[in-house]
Amino acid sequence: MKLWKNHGLHFLSATILSILAGSISAQTAGSSSAQFLSKTNIGDNDSVPTVSCTDVVNTISALERAADTDLTAGTTLCLADGTYTGLNIDFGGVGSADNPITVAAQNPGKVVIDGTIEVNMSGEYVVLQGFIFREGNVDERLIQTRSESRDICQHCRVTENTILDMNGLTSDTRWIQVYGTDNRIDHNRFSGKTAQGPLLVIERVVTDEPDRTLIDHNYFGDRPPAQGRAYALSSDNEYEAMRLGDSRSHTSDSFAIVEHNYFEHFDGEAEVISVKAGNVTVRHNTLRDNRGSLVTRHGENTTIDNNFIFGDGNPFAGGIRIVDANHSVTNNYISGARNPSSSFYGGILIHNSDLSTTNGYQFLENVLIANNTVVDSVNSINLSGGREEEDARNVYLVNNIVDNAVDAAIRNPETILEDSVISGNIVFGARLTDSSSITNIEGFTFSDPELVEDSLGVFRPSLDNSSLIANLGVDTGNFELPSLDMDGQTRTQRTFIGADEVLTEVPSVTNRRGVLDASLVGPISYEAPVSEFKVPRIELTNPEFSSGDLTGWESSSATIVTNASDVFSLDNSVRLDGTSAFLAQNIDLSTNTNYTFSFFAKGAGKIQVTVDDEVIESEFDNSRYRFVSVSFNTGNTTSVSLEAIAINDNGSAEAFVDSARLVSHESI
Repeated sequence: MKLWKNHGLHFLSATILSILAGSISAQTAGSSSAQFLSKTNIGDNDSVPTVSCTDVVNTISALERAADTDLTAGTTLCLADGTYTGLNIDFGGVGSADNPITVAAQNPGKVVIDGTIEVNMSGEYVVLQGFIFREGNVDERLIQTRSESRDICQHCRVTENTILDMNGLTSDTRWIQVYGTDNRIDHNRFSGKTAQGPLLVIERVVTDEPDRTLIDHNYFGDRPPAQGRAYALSSDNEYEAMRLGDSRSHTSDSFAIVEHNYFEHFDGEAEVISVKAGNVTVRHNTLRDNRGSLVTRHGENTTIDNNFIFGDGNPFAGGIRIVDANHSVTNNYISGARNPSSSFYGGILIHNSDLSTTNGYQFLENVLIANNTVVDSVNSINLSGGREEEDARNVYLVNNIVDNAVDAAIRNPETILEDSVISGNIVFGARLTDSSSITNIEGFTFSDPELVEDSLGVFRPSLDNSSLIANLGVDTGNFELPSLDMDGQTRTQRTFIGADEVLTEVPSVTNRRGVLDASLVGPISYEAPVSEFKVPRIELTNPEFSSGDLTGWESSSATIVTNASDVFSLDNSVRLDGTSAFLAQNIDLSTNTNYTFSFFAKGAGKIQVTVDDEVIESEFDNSRYRFVSVSFNTGNTTSVSLEAIAINDNGSAEAFVDSARLVSHESI
């Protein structure tokens, strides 16, 4: 259900209002069905088992001894409430769907274990539930669904566990290592992994057999850059949230599903989700303030539907990067992609190929990219990412919206997508393409879609915008256009382009979709503990100048600019004009702490930080907006001045800045 503006007035029919009476509140204009979301009602599998203990032990050694034999179907072996140190357990047996074998906290969330932990599961219908593993150690892996004595798992489940700040005894660790078939990882909270290695990985050791792993309703958070830095290096690798398969197994089908998960603050590398297998589905997930992208790195037939990706001001945020063939990418909402690298980042990036069949970049062909919305992003649609020679072909790029693109809406327009269908796309930004010689591309209309921001920061179409009505007769080869929109609402024959349909429909209880947050995923039976982010953002006043003025900043010869050619993000940036021009904000910070201050900037100037009369600065001379940063330690002071200054360049001093950001971190 959406409540829309009509000539400045909100309206709802009496019928719809009567439906909304009670626990469901009316939405404001342009608002999302996410306001209807609640834990246990997201999708049709948002539930966890009830723990009914058949045996209860009160020491780790007793638990390890009791589990060291094949357990019988229906056994639920519980550890009593308390705080414990160390766990090395290898358990399993042959359970059934109705009578699984379970090792659980007697009361989920009330068993906390630190120290060195390793859990090995094996057999059939085996469950691990309700533990909090916190601030301990991992030697290679924490939980894996196999053991040497009982082989791999089938129909095993890891549910309602919290893994928090478990760091490695070795430099390369995995928290969850999935082997076997039909296993489920659900309703867990994972946060604070610092050691190298993907947090969760599906190990497809039998490459001709689908694993059918289900990963759902989990929280993935706080993956800082390596070595305590503020931002990861472009060469950093193996710091993703999850990797599904690997380069050796990517030609075989997985049929894994990743749905209803929430990802935030994954800043370790270029990929948050790395798909390296065939026939994987990634849908209904929300990603916020992450460095990396959702990537089909290897493998064919990936479906990427109904995901929300928000950059949230992260200067290296990505979107969706597509490699290999036969994928469907529809109904995704992407906002705030920021990384200026045109090789590996963008709102939607179509990757070129080196024709590899192993660990390189496979050829991209026969891919549907339809009904996606990309807002406020750099490289909004990148037709040829990567550094390889073979460009994609046979791409169905239809019915997408780009709004408020950062600089050009289309990157690499000179790329010829052979045998492709490009139709019904509306794009808008400072300019159509990054090429001065290409001012028109068939299938792209350069026009303002007039999207309206809702209370959740999602930009949506207005009800009466007839220019956004989709052409459903467009050729999409063997693909079908989506029948639902990004909120799970059924599209009509008068459907819109982009990810959002304009309807007056209340989503059903079992088909609720929308923007997720941390409160909507993770354990159901208890409130999982949380810790502070390792690279927290420090709040600045008016950092993106969204107020349309310089509130919170001291300045001289500084003005807000709104013309598209000089604006970095959305509507407002700042121009510094003259050798005396500056922009400054004073802030109180913690002593003896490392920080990094940054802007996106163009022109000639510098950003600088003054700490106890010491000036730390970084100059820039950019023809277009680039990320510029300066790192510092506060020493014994708490008062710091953050500044941007225009400097003389061949007789002219002019600079433009936008999107200020300040983060603290472990080392410089």
